[in-house]
Amino acid sequence: MTINGVLVNVHNPALVLAMTKDGKVEGQSVNHSENQRWFGQFKYDTTTETHLWSAQNRDTGNYLSWNVLLMQVLMSDTQHWWKLAFVGENFGFQVPHASKDDDSYYTLELEDDASVILKKHTGEPISRQLWNTLKE
Repeated sequence: MTINGVLVNVHNPALVLAMTKDGKVEGQSVNHSENQRWFGQFKYDTTTETHLWSAQNRDTGNYLSWNVLLMQVLMSDTQHWWKLAFVGENFGFQVPHASKDDDSYYTLELEDDASVILKKHTGEPISRQLWNTLKE
């Protein structure tokens, strides 16, 4: 499976994951510019039996990353690996953790104002937290 290209939100299909000129991550209307295109790399962690994905923005080369303390999704020049949570053909991005005692995850979520945040979530990701590749 490949996750490359423009990533559209399931809850609001008019918005795609994008990086702004000032380096923030947000939902934007589709305009097919490079700041809305992502190149993914995969790896499988056999120890935790987890699919991991790293997303690089095609416009800047920076990576989609996080700051859990501030509950922020941000861009970094350092590669970060997200846990993929699949719901049917859709997928959510979660900050991986090694705790067996906590089944909640910080999950990338699109808000009503088109901001993108991390939200602590238990169970399957909800539609605001699910994405798919835009069929071009």
